[in-house]
Amino acid sequence: MNEFKLIEDNGLTLHGDIEHFAELIRQEERQVVLDAIDALWGMERDRNDMFSEGYDYALGHIKEVVDSRSEQ
Repeated sequence: MNEFKLIEDNGLTLHGDIEHFAELIRQEERQVVLDAIDALWGMERDRNDMFSEGYDYALGHIKEVVDSRSEQ
């Protein structure tokens, strides 16, 4: 059993509140990463088409990983 005692307040537990807060933070962090990917997408197009395609391909994989983690 957990060493920490749960503190109840109006039917909510401290543990539950912390988990809810942590999930909000995780969602916010995932969204920041997805926004950064969107901002970087196509950024290298002027440099070289092949380089740009590889860069966007890698960004797409990162986005898939982040999206899949949000579904867990």
